[in-house]
Amino acid sequence: MKIFHFFIKSKYLAILTLAILAPLVFSHAILADFMQSSTYKIQSDSVNIGGADGSSGNYKLNDTLGELGTGDSNSTNYYMHAGYWQMQESYISISSPTDLVMTSMAGLSGGSSEGTMSWVVTTDNTAGYSMTINSTTTPSLKSALDSLADYVPAGADPDYNFINLPANSSFGFSPEGTEVITRFKDNGSVCNTGSSETTGKCWDGLSTTPKTIAGSSTSNQPTGATVTTRFRAESGADHIQTSGVYNVTIVATATTL
Repeated sequence: MKIFHFFIKSKYLAILTLAILAPLVFSHAILADFMQSSTYKIQSDSVNIGGADGSSGNYKLNDTLGELGTGDSNSTNYYMHAGYWQMQESYISISSPTDLVMTSMAGLSGGSSEGTMSWVVTTDNTAGYSMTINSTTTPSLKSALDSLADYVPAGADPDYNFINLPANSSFGFSPEGTEVITRFKDNGSVCNTGSSETTGKCWDGLSTTPKTIAGSSTSNQPTGATVTTRFRAESGADHIQTSGVYNVTIVATATTL
């Protein structure tokens, strides 16, 4: 009986986007609120009584009249830059999980192996974040002599069940967690519909092109959100998989919106 082993390594990346807000002028408004659309969100605005710009060959000055309560303040959960011309900042972080070592399986008679990796994404950005994963090679899971094919769903949506034909071998993933995107949620039988997040369902294949797996439209600090990805390798009963050590490197990227 031939035996082969799997090792999954994780890379992680947090991308921080900063927004420097342009001044807003209200001639008659008496209330201030968030301005947003499907592509942007202005996190704060201000009602003031006046202001002007001044400049010379060496400098440019912007000022505002009527601003109160300016300055910096903070606690363990927030940091505030108070004042109309203060820059709005946001942060994002992503944890680094340990490498996943999946159990070995027979290479002649077929079998399967599963394991999970989890990342904690935390951001104070009021517009939320998006998380993607990708592999660094094609196919993703390979040894020095052989590889498993990247899983390909039957249609445009992920497969509810992991399907591997007897003569094939394949490697796929299924994300899990409260902030998994709709594409990987299900109604109990079909993916990309409903609101359930059934464990071990909705399978897709890795690629060197990043695929979005999770995200939110609001801040989730200070606790953050755990995004777990289940990986599965399977060799069919009629497939011969060369024995060896199989590796894949996963890149997880979290970006503020």
